[in-house]
Amino acid sequence: MPYIAMQNETLDPLSHAVKELFGLSYLFPYQRLVIANILEAAQAAGIGISWPRQLPGELPDEQPGEEPGEGLPEALFDRESSGRQIVILPTGAGKSLCFQLPAMLMEGPSLVIYPILGLMADQERRLAERGFSPVLLRGGQSREERDAIWKKLRSGQSRFLIANPEVLLSPQVMGRLKEIKIIHIVIDEAHCVSEWGETFRPSYLEIGKIIEAAAAPLVTAFTATAGAAVLQKIEKHIFGGRGAQKIVGNPDRKNIRYAAQGCILRNLAVRDLVFANARPAIVFCSSRPGTEKLARYLRNEMFERALPWHRESIPRETVPMEIRFYHAGLSREEKKETEDWFLRSKNAVLTTTCAYGLGIDKSDIRTVIHRDCPPSVEAYLQESGRAGRDGLPSRAIFLWGPEDERSMSRARTDADKKRISRLLAYARDIGSCRREALLDLLDYDGEKDSPGSSCCDVCDKEARSGLREEQSLGDFFRRNRRCYTAGEASGVLARAENIRWQEEDAEEAIDYLIKTGKLKKLKNPLWRNKISIGPYPQGQRTIKKLTANHTNQHELLQRNPPVFLWKHLKRPVF
Repeated sequence: MPYIAMQNETLDPLSHAVKELFGLSYLFPYQRLVIANILEAAQAAGIGISWPRQLPGELPDEQPGEEPGEGLPEALFDRESSGRQIVILPTGAGKSLCFQLPAMLMEGPSLVIYPILGLMADQERRLAERGFSPVLLRGGQSREERDAIWKKLRSGQSRFLIANPEVLLSPQVMGRLKEIKIIHIVIDEAHCVSEWGETFRPSYLEIGKIIEAAAAPLVTAFTATAGAAVLQKIEKHIFGGRGAQKIVGNPDRKNIRYAAQGCILRNLAVRDLVFANARPAIVFCSSRPGTEKLARYLRNEMFERALPWHRESIPRETVPMEIRFYHAGLSREEKKETEDWFLRSKNAVLTTTCAYGLGIDKSDIRTVIHRDCPPSVEAYLQESGRAGRDGLPSRAIFLWGPEDERSMSRARTDADKKRISRLLAYARDIGSCRREALLDLLDYDGEKDSPGSSCCDVCDKEARSGLREEQSLGDFFRRNRRCYTAGEASGVLARAENIRWQEEDAEEAIDYLIKTGKLKKLKNPLWRNKISIGPYPQGQRTIKKLTANHTNQHELLQRNPPVFLWKHLKRPVF
């Protein structure tokens, strides 16, 4: 029987190899399947496989008269597409092991293509810690550095070549690829072919040229999420339309609780969510300046202003939270310093673009907040999947509101606009389970696991259809109808003790609600420019109207404080 079909666990070379090389005692079924397919295809291509030292009584690697794939169901071993795989496994399912273990067993180097330098450095670090001597190919290296890399690969000293598409497409590197006899090309985060290839990373559309130049017999594309449209792009640009075997795991992450919240003032909403939810936390933003501005805002709010509710709710012995930003515009040294800080910190808040997160393994992230709308459901699940890789309960929170018009304006094609529109519709929908909705957006029709308790804000009956400021300001102006202009109300609201915001924040929210008709600016000479609002819906009690006789605004605020959703932050918002 082939080695992958052995039933006796004590004689199973895969289990023995992963224990010897990685110190792990177990392979998940999908990991075993992917690894088995790679090794079967390698065997069919005549590539040697060197197992770790055999245990007493272990069967030899091969049995005479057997063919690759014998003993496997046909669905698991497709001879026609042998050597070509598209593997879709959720974040945290151990995709890296699926190509790292074969690389350590097969006789020849493996090329692993990553999208960003931060991920390349992270993988290099993790492999080096295991003593696997990876080499990293990047721009700006000297001729001597490159020569040392090729020497290590030719001699067998290193079995891992790590690079991105841009450096591989340079003429000098393309000429070397076939010479070093690469046996396996791995494209990690393969959804970037669709996400980035047609916009700012055209090199992703030319990965087929890299594969052709290297003439590698084995090619595997990995990603955590891919709908039908993304799969088509992967097949076209990576496999040249020749087809590839697909292994699709359940993309659902049962330990993540999904939620969405509408808001006008997003930075203020992020501040409250960061405080109300567990850390470490990541906040994804759509632009580099946005990450820096948000990080400065959070630092200012959490520390310099010494918020009353911050002092009251956090024990003195608690370590103050740390806040930094990360994006592709940082220097290499700045990136490494931030990555190292975030990996070791237990109380960190990182504001970042999509430059951070792809495959970087920090297992204890408890909260992921999307301040801005990502470009697709695949991107959202990739980024929200940074949370809870250790299997413990975690949260993913999606913010939506007026700023979404900017997300739509950034879309370059009708297809991009459609993807963003579908994701925004998901966020605004409070009638469908968020987990089910995300799987539907992925066109996933496989087996679905029950998440049990704390599935999402919809299932927990906590989802709200409107903007959070709308209810708060609506309550305030119902109590104080025709008492204030927008500017006067902003000054009063800015002094509220149960929320810390600036007058310009309050005025921005009021102006938006006036523009959308939720608030009214009166034209009657008696109350010119004063703000009013319609009565409560029938059946709700009427709050006693306050009159303009209260000349002392501070006294007025103390007697009839504005009603804010945020004052309930002692209880979790989500």
